[in-house]
Amino acid sequence: MTRNRIVFFLISTALLFAPALFAASPGARTATRMVYDPKSTYTVLFGGQTAFDGGTAKAFNLSDTWYWVGDHWVQVYPATIPTGRSFQTMVYDSAHGRITMFGGKTDASNAINETWVYDGNDWSQLQPQNAPSPRIWSGSAYDTTRNRMVLFGGQFTTADLLTTTNYYDTWEFDGTNWTQIGSNGPQVGTPLLAYYEPTQQMIMLGTDSNQKPHMYSLNPSDGSWTEMTPSTMPDCVNDAGLVYQAHDPKVLVLYAGTCTSSNTLSNTYEWDGTNWNLVTPPSGTFRLTGEAIAYDAARRTTTIFGGTEAFSVPLGDTYTYHQGVWNTPTDPLISPSPRSLFAFATDPVNGVIWMIGGMDASATLDDIWKYSNGTWQEVTFDSPPSQCVSPSSAYDTDRQKLVILCQDLSVHEFDGTTWTSVDTSTQKNHPQVRRFSAMTYDPHLKKTVLFGGYNDINYVNETWTWDGTNWTQVNHNNAPARSHAAMWFDASMNRTVMYGGIGQRTTNDAIERFQDMWSFDGTGWTEMKSITNTPGQRYGAELTVNPIDGKTYLFGGLKLIIDGAKQSQIYANDLWVWDGKAQTWSQVNTPTLPPGRENGGLALDPMSNELTLFGGYAGVYLSDYWSLNNGDWVLHAQPLPQSGCTPPAVTQPASQTIGPGGSATITVSATSAGPLHYQWYKGAAGDTSTPVGTNSATLSTGPLTANSTFWVTVTNDCSISASTGAVTVNVEPARRRGIPH
Repeated sequence: MTRNRIVFFLISTALLFAPALFAASPGARTATRMVYDPKSTYTVLFGGQTAFDGGTAKAFNLSDTWYWVGDHWVQVYPATIPTGRSFQTMVYDSAHGRITMFGGKTDASNAINETWVYDGNDWSQLQPQNAPSPRIWSGSAYDTTRNRMVLFGGQFTTADLLTTTNYYDTWEFDGTNWTQIGSNGPQVGTPLLAYYEPTQQMIMLGTDSNQKPHMYSLNPSDGSWTEMTPSTMPDCVNDAGLVYQAHDPKVLVLYAGTCTSSNTLSNTYEWDGTNWNLVTPPSGTFRLTGEAIAYDAARRTTTIFGGTEAFSVPLGDTYTYHQGVWNTPTDPLISPSPRSLFAFATDPVNGVIWMIGGMDASATLDDIWKYSNGTWQEVTFDSPPSQCVSPSSAYDTDRQKLVILCQDLSVHEFDGTTWTSVDTSTQKNHPQVRRFSAMTYDPHLKKTVLFGGYNDINYVNETWTWDGTNWTQVNHNNAPARSHAAMWFDASMNRTVMYGGIGQRTTNDAIERFQDMWSFDGTGWTEMKSITNTPGQRYGAELTVNPIDGKTYLFGGLKLIIDGAKQSQIYANDLWVWDGKAQTWSQVNTPTLPPGRENGGLALDPMSNELTLFGGYAGVYLSDYWSLNNGDWVLHAQPLPQSGCTPPAVTQPASQTIGPGGSATITVSATSAGPLHYQWYKGAAGDTSTPVGTNSATLSTGPLTANSTFWVTVTNDCSISASTGAVTVNVEPARRRGIPH
């Protein structure tokens, strides 16, 4: 018999199983929220806060909306976008068929009390007559019996950060107005609420000033809370996550990892209606705080995303919980995952853009992708660059090879089919170890030109050329030392040109954001002092040359803003064009602008003849991609799978009896929209330890000598599954032959 249970589970400082880095996924963040929408069968995520960003000296509160569709993330772009926020609370209002979001903090305010709703297409702000005061860290859940959103507690900190007020009030929202039903509830922080349908109870978990967990149920008639005293409780509930799993029914809690007495690994607990029970074996994950958690009723899984590794940094990982086991979903490899500082270069011979490596919040990446005419494809080759930190790249149009330089001085060349590598550190002359160099191919010199970088101590002002075999240093009249400069070959000038970057004129000077321009003729650099109207002081901009019009296009970068005595940096999203013939920069105003960023990729797609912008960093790692088409930027949004899906209809196969050593054939009948995928297992229903068979509605068991059980999971195009119960195959005992007397 199925038990009515609540499941509680805990996570802490880094994940033991490999994190799922999804193509086109939300970047690393904490204090984000997500809710399952049964109308679309997607889980909707909004906002969150990035790690502290040194470039702009702030942590960003995000305003992006994402769907988890069961096996991958898809970003959506509603017409109306709430101000970026974190630490808000969100529920699904089944009576009105929409998501309700309340409170949180923004870049401008430590706490707000706005009420927003999302109907599956757009966000809209409501203007209720009454509302709770501005706050963060509230707990909320939706009462499906009384059709009310219930909110408890929270916290408010003044702008000077000197005074913090904790709230212990209880509110209800009926879809139109807020009503306070209690003013003096339990004095617990970071409350977690879930509506437990088997007993029609609103359950709350919270932690007192000594970090001791407490559990309560709500009396909705007077707004009071009654403490529940099970004999066993989770060891820590501070900043955890709690969801109700309707199919079991269960509730899950993600251990947030902020209790001083907690161990480092996560735990999962289940509530059986009387007590909390620790799920074994442990989940194998480290402890998180501020993660988003939601239960997906169509797929019967609970999903978590993001959060902060305990005592560490925000993550961008996705995990799912099903049948008592946490898993990392398989990335369907639709497009590259969020990243910056990767190689991104046009290959006109093979008709593609190559994207190689890069970095994200937790790793140096090794994957290789090709992009053509709006489509990404991950590709594998023998002996590609590995752990290539901050790759510099250029396409040698004479030898028709892509040249990659890694931080460790290894040079890798690629002709579209084969990689060849050269360890130039063994050569007599070679560049010093560096990162963030500028590199371009100069067809006039028939050499690749490398300038600058950063060697982890000082900025570099060395100039080197690569002829496919050897490096040669050019020592005459170098430009000031810098990294993150933009560099290209200007055919109208017959010169390599460099603009901007960050560095120092001498090692004794202050760090400077450059806006100067220099040209290189093969013997030395000449400053282009006559160019005064540049895109300004910036570094890490995305840049490419468009061979169709011969002009150079520059987008974004980290730009210095000077306001009197005050200086700040922003992630720019402006577009500039350099005309080498006219020797001028011009800003291009497009109707649509991608978000600002630095260290992304910009290159010409030789098949569509459109400039393509991908990824980069803006407080969070990005994975969006845009094309410049007829004077405007066009976003390539990932298509959503079919919405409103339901699980496949599955008919339970009958049990069978066979003779000893015989084989059974089991066939399941299943119907659903679109193709179906079948995964058979040997063992009790729900036991996935022994997969058998093929992707087929029919299983041939092979010879059996003992009674055995089998079951199957059927998955449709929406990644929604349904499973059979156990099918028993009974094996008759062998008949004994008579013994002669």
